[in-house]
Amino acid sequence: MSASTPSERLYRYNVLFTDSESAWLDQLAEEIHAATGAKISRSEIVRAAIAGLRELHTLVPTGGPSWFPPLTTAKTGGDLTMLAALAARCAAGAKR
Repeated sequence: MSASTPSERLYRYNVLFTDSESAWLDQLAEEIHAATGAKISRSEIVRAAIAGLRELHTLVPTGGPSWFPPLTTAKTGGDLTMLAALAARCAAGAKR
């Protein structure tokens, strides 16, 4: 799964982050660099997160477990955060 394809045009948007969100993006980029030598930008991380939500949105209504609520039930960004975290925890638990 790719965040974007090379043929897709990129557009510039202004996104507001809290101090802790900004620090986490920098930390993740640094950890990736330390572990792999690859330099990943904040934009790449955000696009990857969007791709993950897009995949979850695609899978849950059609092939996901019936007990997992679709993203369209979210009423706030906090709801989306909870659903994404739940999906990540379910995936991690399924691999154990």
